Amino acid sequence: REGFVNIDGSKNLPKIDQVIDISAESLLTYFNPGTIEYILANDIIEHHFHWEAVRLLTEFFTLLKTDGIVEIRVPDIEYIIKSWRFWRSPIEKKIVMLYGGQDLPQGNDIAMNESRKKFPQFFCHKYGYSMQSMKQELEKIGFRSIKSKRAGTNFVTYAIK
Repeated sequence: REGFVNIDGSKNLPKIDQVIDISAESLLTYFNPGTIEYILANDIIEHHFHWEAVRLLTEFFTLLKTDGIVEIRVPDIEYIIKSWRFWRSPIEKKIVMLYGGQDLPQGNDIAMNESRKKFPQFFCHKYGYSMQSMKQELEKIGFRSIKSKRAGTNFVTYAIK
């Protein structure tokens, strides 16, 4: 995205500014505390074990300026499990929504599918969140004004430091 420092664990995807394995490395090694205005974390938190995600969310809080905003998009585990829209979905579709595509090809995006083969660990969902559980995690860390909204089978949460 324009205007952002785009981070990924792999340089195989286009437009990556910095390669950082955020499961193993701290963002505090690369960025100074209290210097970031906005963090966009689309489709990354669920790819970490709970304790790793809490560490990462805590780092987001540390990196943000006062009144800085974090935007987080994750699959809505409650919606995927309970929604009538998915009662008749093939189990294979539900498995991918809950656990990620992992190393299995997903559609016709050749670069993405190659990255899945090379770095399957980045495509596994390791934990699930509901809007309520995400809010609770962020409140424990110190975030405020936490609001979530539906985005298909995902939800997006906004929170302020």
